[in-house]
Amino acid sequence: MKIKSIILISLFISFSAIAQESSQSFLSIKDTGVEEFIKLHPEFDGRGTIVLVLDTGVDVGVEGLLQTSTGETKVIDVQDFSTEGDIQFYEADTDKENDSIIFSNSSKGYSIKAAEGKLFNSADGKYFIGAFPEKHLLNSTSGAKDLNGNNSSDDVYYFIVFNASDGGESFWIVYFDTNANGDLSDEQPIRNYKEKYDFFTIPNAKGLSPFPFALNILPDEKKITFHFDDGSHGTHCAGIAAGFNIGNAGLNGVAPGAKVISLKLGNNNYTGGATVTESMKLAYLYADKISKERKEPCVVTMSFGIGSELEGRADIELFLAELSKNNPYLYVCVSNGNDGPGISSAGLPSASSSVFASGAVLANEVGRDNYGITFSNNIILYFSSRGGEVSKPDVCSPGAATSTIPNFDSNDKKWGTSMASPYSAGVMTLLLSAAQKEFPGVKIPSQLLYRIIREGAVKMNGYSNLDQGAGYINVMNSHELLKKYLKNNEQQKFETYAISSFSPNMPDAKAPNLYIRDGSYLTGEEVFSFTVKRDKPVKSDKFYRVYNLKCDADWLIPVQKKTYIRNQQHAIVNVKFDKKKMSEPGLYNARITATRDDGSNTPEFSMMATVIIPYQFNTSNKYKLNWTEQKVDVGMVKRYYINIPGGQNSMKITLRKNKNDYARVRFRLFDPDGIERYLSAQLNSVNNDEMLQSIHYDLESGVYELIVEGMYTANGVSTYNLSVEFSSIQFFGNKEIAKDDNARNVTNVFNEVKSYNLSGEILGYRKNYPITLTGEAVYKMPFTIRKGESSKEFKVEMTKEDFNLLTDFSLMILDSTGYAVSKDALSYRTGNISINNFSDEDSVEYTFAFIPAFTHKNSDMTISVNEITYFSSSVPVSVINLEKRSVTLYPNSPRTLKFGLLKPDESLPADAKFYGKIYFKVPSTNKIEYELPLNFKF
Repeated sequence: MKIKSIILISLFISFSAIAQESSQSFLSIKDTGVEEFIKLHPEFDGRGTIVLVLDTGVDVGVEGLLQTSTGETKVIDVQDFSTEGDIQFYEADTDKENDSIIFSNSSKGYSIKAAEGKLFNSADGKYFIGAFPEKHLLNSTSGAKDLNGNNSSDDVYYFIVFNASDGGESFWIVYFDTNANGDLSDEQPIRNYKEKYDFFTIPNAKGLSPFPFALNILPDEKKITFHFDDGSHGTHCAGIAAGFNIGNAGLNGVAPGAKVISLKLGNNNYTGGATVTESMKLAYLYADKISKERKEPCVVTMSFGIGSELEGRADIELFLAELSKNNPYLYVCVSNGNDGPGISSAGLPSASSSVFASGAVLANEVGRDNYGITFSNNIILYFSSRGGEVSKPDVCSPGAATSTIPNFDSNDKKWGTSMASPYSAGVMTLLLSAAQKEFPGVKIPSQLLYRIIREGAVKMNGYSNLDQGAGYINVMNSHELLKKYLKNNEQQKFETYAISSFSPNMPDAKAPNLYIRDGSYLTGEEVFSFTVKRDKPVKSDKFYRVYNLKCDADWLIPVQKKTYIRNQQHAIVNVKFDKKKMSEPGLYNARITATRDDGSNTPEFSMMATVIIPYQFNTSNKYKLNWTEQKVDVGMVKRYYINIPGGQNSMKITLRKNKNDYARVRFRLFDPDGIERYLSAQLNSVNNDEMLQSIHYDLESGVYELIVEGMYTANGVSTYNLSVEFSSIQFFGNKEIAKDDNARNVTNVFNEVKSYNLSGEILGYRKNYPITLTGEAVYKMPFTIRKGESSKEFKVEMTKEDFNLLTDFSLMILDSTGYAVSKDALSYRTGNISINNFSDEDSVEYTFAFIPAFTHKNSDMTISVNEITYFSSSVPVSVINLEKRSVTLYPNSPRTLKFGLLKPDESLPADAKFYGKIYFKVPSTNKIEYELPLNFKF
């Protein structure tokens, strides 16, 4: 047996090396140095490390996640904190019938049999019974509710569980009726996964089983937690970080020698496999526990998160800061978010300085072979979230790859910052694997490793610090730095710092970065400051360190050339702006790096400044600007910052192709908080597309970011023309119109004459109400849709502070069977969900489920809900000015509009108001330039 084992290990080692030697293009490993690193150091391929995947689960039976490069079991533990796999069990009575034992619970109606002598014996004579119904997966993202493929989703799989004894050993065990034949005699015993790596599948008549099941038995809670990945996301991430021989095709992840632990925190019955209350926190606490119990370095990868409303201040970010402080040897990689390319879009919890956040790159070989597109350089993917108030991402990593997926999923090519996080985690495991062998016994604090990887990253041309962080991850560079620093005992010397500067977008005007969204007021005489405090990983009250300061841009001028920190004092670094170098509107971003003034030039901390000089719209340009013959390269973006003028209520954006030039572009609009509000279609000159246009109403004050994006599928540089124009129609008086109060004044406060055709309609009714939510339970609200009503829309809103209590917020509309006819989730503090009425019944009953995922169970919040019901047929409203259905608005000259109302036939529920809109249309095109929402009273 020993000889066979040695031969098997040798074969695995050889295969691993060969697989990585031939350059693979479906999962990029070349430009990041991974290919060269493993070729030079095959024994540093992640061996002796563990990757903990906090996600939708990990498929324990898929090729690529079965074994490590040395032939050991790849997935060594699975846990489910999402509650999706929780199934209760109950005491079972036993009766003999012929040669079988019947296990049953009459109150639940459960019963299953087994032939005598086919099962282990119970240690205490007690048995328990439970059932896994296919309806448990009714709303699963996988669509795999018909587990056995018999065209029914009503099957129930019974199981028994008991404390077994065998050969003097006592252990809990499950027998699960995988073929649903009512007999356990043909089933195998299943133990807690980490004990024997047991798992099972349910045979499927149509082919492959959708996914395997593993489990954990919790006797004290009388439940089994079944672990399975019915979301696919976690399995894909695991393969990127640590896959070995994916698909038996020689394709490897970054660290094929690493082992994997799956910590499921996403419930795939909810949109996107959303987290539930405390699931994220509990998963991290388990990771913390494992990293302290085991000798192997543990690297977390979590590709979950939501938008950040108050960067770095969410409950989960504060929790992770404390966790990192108390356990500096747990390494945490997260995705930076998919809300780019607007700045100030880094997500939650990636905005925390306690974690390592990755942006997403499309490597050119992956673009070529996975997507059939060619471009000269690697590009940062358009969706990759950017920094602003915080210095995120830390780096960018490959964010598009082929990887492992469960059988139910037909798409093994995925992209997102979700794919970049496990890539970075894989790089960390390579470095930790190397350190164990090159520097045995040396423990590397997580923040030091993060710093090394940032310092080793390679800058990407054409991108700012906000886009790429420190640059493109590179394991070869980082390995050299790691050796340098550990040889110099840097793990005993390094310090981390808390940095604060001016950021008027934040409630207290403070953020880690200097971030001025509207720099139009700046004169160049202002002085701004960075405050730098040490976090004290150097465990000494006695401290003295001097730093040299250097800036990477000439518009930002540090007043000091050096600074220092003594003991608990903090440093103040003052900066000024050279306004002569900021004359053009646009984005100005710079980083000041502080290096140790001891001859080593070791980077200690950095301070980032971002100032936006926006375009102004006023009487001098008649509130309109044009940009002609603009150019944007493949996969790149061009940014235009728009200062919203006072008095506006509509903005028209027009994107046109330029003459006969080539263009394949689209545009996006981001609000002053960095939240995307609009995404256009594509303009493709090859299809003879001429123009894209959108109109946006009642924009909040501040600086918006308009981005024109050169499509990654473009054949070359795109040339286009862009224009932005504002209009102003000011409405005076109560916005509730009644038959006896039906006249209102409007005026145009801008300096151009505007003419409009007028119309209106009553669309339905709406009502507003508050709902209080807690971490104790899902809130369910019944509602009815009646005949004559075409749809309902629910708009949900909460404060920024309340949003920071969450890790997710799922919304579901359920029919009478519990099936989700509509699913959505909040990425930010506002969102909506809707349902259409296709029924011929007089009324249909539904349930609206609000599923907030609080970081801490004892949290609560009150949200505002705006419920809008739309009629199948709207009711017209006449809008008249001087006996005409049109109006000409001269600057600052009010005109009176009168509204003619017809009462709808539909009855109005209590606390509701009839709701509609008034339209101002351009006579030449009959296109709506402004729409005004109003309530109507009869």
